[in-house]
Order: sequence, then C-alpha cells, then structure tokens
Amino acid sequence: MQRVSARGLIGLAESLSRRDQTITEMVARLRLVSGRQLERLFFADGDTTTTGARLARRALLRLTELRVLVRLERRIGGVRAGSAGHVYGLDVAGQRLVAFWRGEGLIRSRTGLEPGTPFVRHTLAIAEHYVRLVVAERAGVLELLAFSAEPDCWRDFTGVGGTALTLKPDAFVLLGVGDYEERSFLEIDCGTEGRSALLRKCRCYLDYFRSGAEQATSGVFPRVVWITTTERRVALLTEVCAALPPEAWQLFVVGTPERALDLLTGQGAATGGRG
Repeated sequence: MQRVSARGLIGLAESLSRRDQTITEMVARLRLVSGRQLERLFFADGDTTTTGARLARRALLRLTELRVLVRLERRIGGVRAGSAGHVYGLDVAGQRLVAFWRGEGLIRSRTGLEPGTPFVRHTLAIAEHYVRLVVAERAGVLELLAFSAEPDCWRDFTGVGGTALTLKPDAFVLLGVGDYEERSFLEIDCGTEGRSALLRKCRCYLDYFRSGAEQATSGVFPRVVWITTTERRVALLTEVCAALPPEAWQLFVVGTPERALDLLTGQGAATGGRG
C-alpha cells in the first residue's frame, strides 16, 4: 500500500461506519484481538450466530484490505478455527486513524515484526477477560465501568529511598456490582513464569500498596486478581503469596479462568497465603 496522504486519511476516516471506528479503537486498546472475540463484542446482535459470523468476516476483511487492521500469520485454534481464529492488530492506517481520533494529529505509522507466541497468547487472554465482562454486563450481572489494559493501566510511584518505580498490571478493572464498586488489578499467568519472577511481581504490588499512591487517588487499594492456568499453578501462586509479610496476604486472590468473574466481582476470599 502506498503512503496515504492527509486528505486520503481524512477521507478514510469519514468513510468508516461508527462500528468500524469502535472496532478499530478497541483493537488499539487491547493491542491484539481474535476474530471470535471481535464477533462476540460487535456482531452478537445478528438474527443467528451464523449471521453474526458472516457480518464479522465481511467487516474485518474490509478493514484489513483498507490497512486499518492487520491480520497476523498465526491463528488461534488452528486452521479448523477458520476466520474466527485469526488475530488482528492495528495496521499502518489504523495507527494513524486512532491518533487522529485522539486529537494527536496525523502521525507517522510504523510496521512491526510479527509478535511471538507467548505475547500473542498472553495478550489474547487479557482481551478474553474483557470480552467476558462485556457479556456479563449485557446479561445484567454487573456494570463494566472501566477496563484499561497495558500500558494505560500502569502506575508510576516512588519506592523506598525515593526510587522511581512502575507497577505494570495486565489490566485495571472497575465494576459496579449492586451498590458497590469493585476495583481490581488483573494479572494473567500463562504458566511460563518461574517462582522468582512471580515473587518479584507480588513484591512490587506490596511496594505500591505501602507507597499509598493509589489510596491517595481513589481512597482504596484494588485487589490483585491472579488468573492462572491450572490448580497446580494456583497452589504455586498461593505459596508465593505466603512468602510475603502478613499485611500483603489480604491484597491477593488467585484462581483459574472459571473463577475469574467471581474474583473480579468480589465473590472470592483473599488468598491469605493459605489457599
């Protein structure tokens, strides 16, 4: 594709439907999203599942041909997953459009290398939790008040001795559940990190808690919800939490994806270092 002029980019922006723009902005927020996830988010209002899938295929193909979205070579679920198994990110036109919509002007876009499998798997897992929360909101289970992924959810703070530190959650989630607001930092563990890396991350949360920065802003400290792959990993993360000072135990809850909704809505007990 040749470089798009400013006039051409503005024309492209004007030609996109409201749903096209929302899809593009969502991909920008989540970084990578699968075709199936986009179908569930934006095409679930069709008469049938087949109709929704067909509309999603058409829309995503058009956005890909316009270089708004890029389809990765790697699929999720293998060839049998069909178009729903494709993974989408922002292409060159999409990057410039999102910056334009945000009021940042017509910036230069950049093309990146194909991301590795661990990054794709982890990023799609974060996107999947967002999709599940949207589905739960549609069912009337909760209100999804905020969901910010990396790097928007990161927190800069000052550690002991004035050291500048950054806490890097995978996402920040704010839910309305009945008369209450539930705040969570979401951590997705895909089973690849060792005990030492997990302990360092948990200690960073403890340092951030002790800094008081979050409490000064919102009045409360969000629970840290670890979602991992298996019960064996749940046990490992629980042991990691048990290695922290007792004041930290109340900060963490750990579970598998089946329990994610309960933990994010405050239905799960604190890990407490004891499982």
